[in-house]
Amino acid sequence: MKKNLAAGLSRRRLFLAAGTFAAAFIQVRAPVVHATSGSDDFVQPDRATPEAYIERAFELRRQAVDRGDQAYGAAVVKDGKIIGQSQSLVVLDGDPTAHAEMSAIRDAARRVGRSGLRGATLYSSSRPCPMCEVAAFWAGIDGFHFGRGIEAGGAPRLCG
Repeated sequence: MKKNLAAGLSRRRLFLAAGTFAAAFIQVRAPVVHATSGSDDFVQPDRATPEAYIERAFELRRQAVDRGDQAYGAAVVKDGKIIGQSQSLVVLDGDPTAHAEMSAIRDAARRVGRSGLRGATLYSSSRPCPMCEVAAFWAGIDGFHFGRGIEAGGAPRLCG
């Protein structure tokens, strides 16, 4: 007698297996859509000053709020040019690690074609969380500044 595959599974296990298959199918079939604009170009500030870079971080913060995400924005700057930027994408991308700072670091690494960002500075609308500070450390970012007062956070460091 031929045994039914589902007969040996409890209803719960069958449901979990079907859910896992459905989730995997959706991941394979669905295109990856990020909340970022997709544009590889962005406007550089008129002035290459810390004030201008912090202002850009706050513009990104406003965009995040307008789009329904958390109120954070960040920009990575090297040699007087913004090389990466992002608003918070935690809500829009459904990614708990898509903080503005982390996403800006990823954007900069993608744009320059390498993960090392030695010589760069991170500007953020607020003090980066420990996860983002460690990411900046591993990316080789030299320092970070945050908030309207352009507080100097020093060199990123490992927590602890």
